[in-house]
Amino acid sequence: MEFSETSKVVGPLLARQLYMMAKEYDNVIDFTIGDPDIPTDKAICQAACDAAMTGHTRYSANAGIPELRDAISKWMNQSRGTEYTANNIVTTIGATEALFIAYMALLNKGDEVIVLAPYWIQYENMAKFFGAKAVIVDKFTEGFEPDIQAIKEAITSKTKVIVINSPNNPSGWIYRDDTLQAIANLANEYGLFVFADECYEALTYTGKYQSIAQYCEKSHLVLFNSFSKAFAMTGWRVGYLAADEELVANTIKMHQNIAICASVPSQYAALEAITHADEYSSRVQKVFTNRRKVLLAELGKVQHIHFNAPDGTFYVFIDISETGMNSKDFTFSLLKEEHVAVIPGIAYGDAFDHYIRLAFTMNEDKITEGVKRLGRFINKIFKIQ
Repeated sequence: MEFSETSKVVGPLLARQLYMMAKEYDNVIDFTIGDPDIPTDKAICQAACDAAMTGHTRYSANAGIPELRDAISKWMNQSRGTEYTANNIVTTIGATEALFIAYMALLNKGDEVIVLAPYWIQYENMAKFFGAKAVIVDKFTEGFEPDIQAIKEAITSKTKVIVINSPNNPSGWIYRDDTLQAIANLANEYGLFVFADECYEALTYTGKYQSIAQYCEKSHLVLFNSFSKAFAMTGWRVGYLAADEELVANTIKMHQNIAICASVPSQYAALEAITHADEYSSRVQKVFTNRRKVLLAELGKVQHIHFNAPDGTFYVFIDISETGMNSKDFTFSLLKEEHVAVIPGIAYGDAFDHYIRLAFTMNEDKITEGVKRLGRFINKIFKIQ
């Protein structure tokens, strides 16, 4: 059977592979995918039930129900100082689809997309769908702060998009204001688009979140967000993009040919969430603040590893280079010997094969037990040596 060229160049997601492998073991502590165990608030669930029971079970407009798009635009204007209206918003099946249709609307074969590492593999895979090339920039000035000069040197006549993700998955790093401004300046100077994945903006621990929207011209910017992380709504599959009206019109054409619209009851759940955003998201953020505190305390007891305390997200990126193992061997051995599932750093770029990522999306007891097993595994490595 002959399959498409796209199917040959787009690989499976390593994170999902590890997630499925973990299910084959008993008593597993699963730090793999970013799917919080927190239930969606009952009031949000009730809003979806009420919508369904009162007849909101048919298609919506392709871009989403007007009330939700309006609420999103007002929330973004309040939190980011933008001047969006409902006409700047497209509601999608999670932020993943939002990214996909934006790529689809903009990229041609041979175009280049600059992706700042470490990075979610979908940024690279989506470029491949359209015959574009992802150019990875993995140079830093400190920690995981992008090196602006390296970004500038990566720009060519074929560059069309710079993809940023702050707070960053997998590192938890939040870009500084001067970095965001410098990236925006490059986009404005060279006529590039900035794709800003802001899905973790509600999960920050060291101060107010800053968006690149305050620096980048609207005509050069696409913001992506999701209800999954801020409101513990991963399974509801609602996300959105915000952009100027010309780009929105073109993404809607892509969206209507792929999905028609996002689930309508889910949109009403999202409307309830965004209408009371501070109330609902603060509950989720409080849970992860406590879990982060426990995780960092426990990791501090483990020898031979190094990490930066995450400023955002619910991930920690751990340097395991002292073990002498690459990230895949380390990950598979840890799962087999200690029934602890993590993601190998190689999944986030070739430069990170000496890292692993942990998602602290479970309760504190499981976090403590999982890190204890991790420490035991590492201690065995050094006793063998």
